[in-house]
Amino acid sequence: MRTLTQATATLLSMSLAAPALTESWTPVWMASPQAVWSDTSVFETGLPGSIAGATIRQPLTLGYAADRLRLVLSNIHGTRPLPIDAVTLARSGGAARVEAPQPVLFGGRPSALIAPGAELVSDPVPYPVEAGDRIAATLRFGPTARAEDFHWDARETSYLIDADLLAPKVLAEIPARLTLSAVLSDRPARQVVIAMGDSITDGNGAPMDAMARWPDYLARALSGQEIAVVNAGISGGRLLSDGMGRSVLARLGQDALAMPGADTLVLLIGTNDIAWPGTPFAPEAPPMQLDRLQAGFLQVAARVHAQGMRLILGTIPPFEGALPDTPMAASYWSPKKDALRREVNDWLRGADFHDGLVDFDRVLGAEDDDARLNRTYDSGDHLHPGAEGNRAMAEAVAPTLLKGPPP
Repeated sequence: MRTLTQATATLLSMSLAAPALTESWTPVWMASPQAVWSDTSVFETGLPGSIAGATIRQPLTLGYAADRLRLVLSNIHGTRPLPIDAVTLARSGGAARVEAPQPVLFGGRPSALIAPGAELVSDPVPYPVEAGDRIAATLRFGPTARAEDFHWDARETSYLIDADLLAPKVLAEIPARLTLSAVLSDRPARQVVIAMGDSITDGNGAPMDAMARWPDYLARALSGQEIAVVNAGISGGRLLSDGMGRSVLARLGQDALAMPGADTLVLLIGTNDIAWPGTPFAPEAPPMQLDRLQAGFLQVAARVHAQGMRLILGTIPPFEGALPDTPMAASYWSPKKDALRREVNDWLRGADFHDGLVDFDRVLGAEDDDARLNRTYDSGDHLHPGAEGNRAMAEAVAPTLLKGPPP
């Protein structure tokens, strides 16, 4: 009996000393990882030639409040360990400047080695912030670091700097995210919304450093109602096939279903599945077929609902005349491709497998020509909405999100 009592007391003291295992964390910022490509004949990566020993500062805007923050670093596309020598978190002072930096630790240590194919979550950092606050994460990479995992179209400037100082010398500006893939808050949210899609969601067409993507507008509108929104868009993304990033079907688990607290997925996808075949991006690919897209959407729904989440889909906006003065202009749009887009949209409007539909086609389409974007909303390339178009998209999504909690 004495041995049993002693054992019980020991277990009790261990449980009281151990950190709480039931803590919940809420994603408040996100940049979905992509593999760094070696063929830069179509698109440059925007990364420096080497990150070995480099210090890179990445400002960002939080979509939700927190008392403590955790950083998520990614090497999921890496083929070798990625050494991180030091990380700090600070308030952004504009451009590459920061204020009040704090060290970020990993298991109590300032440095870490991220295994190939893995993510690394930091220890909690006491850092009270409100939705809309600007912070910056500064990463100093080890001498053998190689860039294999990044997010290309960040719509925000990162900085290669000479040292982790308050006002460092800027060696280069970087229009991409590197290694940093998410920020988590210790404050629970009533809803956690993952906005997933292609370059329209990723923000191509929105001004740089303006936080003017449609998920940005949505996050600002809903944070006061305890709804967190993060952006899981990838430029060049497709539903069925890999491209500039993995397909939605391939990355759904990593970028949506596995996100802490995620209960709603808003998905706008399909433009590139329809448009890419026959273009310089996919010259030998056969034309897309309706039944293939239908099967893909139904599979997304099955996986999202199996996770107990809501699925809100968006219709595919018009894109006649897309990408003028580029090698894509002659083949990206065609009457047949537009007919398929309309078939998909009509099917989505009449379907009952999703939990809500946002009709982006009708929100963004021109009144006098529904194959084209409304001039007011067009960024200028006839494919991507500009800031006003993104604002209109967010205003269309919000009422659907507010209809009720996920099942």
